[in-house]
Amino acid sequence: MSLHYILDGYNIIHQVQFAGRQLKDERERLIRFIEIFRPQGSRKNKVTVVFDGKKDIFSPPIRSEIKVVFTRNESADEWIKRFVEETIQPKQCLIVSDDKEIRFFVRALGAKVISVNEFVDKVRKKIQPAKTGEMPLSSEKAREITKELERIWLKEV
Repeated sequence: MSLHYILDGYNIIHQVQFAGRQLKDERERLIRFIEIFRPQGSRKNKVTVVFDGKKDIFSPPIRSEIKVVFTRNESADEWIKRFVEETIQPKQCLIVSDDKEIRFFVRALGAKVISVNEFVDKVRKKIQPAKTGEMPLSSEKAREITKELERIWLKEV
């Protein structure tokens, strides 16, 4: 069963602080973060990032599997609530936001909700070394192992 992740874009940016000097840069970093680290998991899961729109800001073209929405004549919060309300399968929606009003509203409709930290922690767990007391392999050691395995496998083929 695939999920549709609906991300409250500015809510995530303000919580995580993507270190951009301008909102445009922070939006771009959020999109790149999702593209690179895939906190949504499976490629079958859809991702829609929703931002409050303004007169001079409009939706860029869809990038890879990520849909970016800049709302018009409504807030991102209203767009997210309306989307879940109108969808045929709200149980397949997973909303990422720390906004209490959104969380309560969409949960009442049957959608799943996770906090910004839960969403970002999915990536942190992937990239942190295991807590076994051992240091991760250096790139030099990894190359040595690869060469040794190539020597063993190619010799037996």
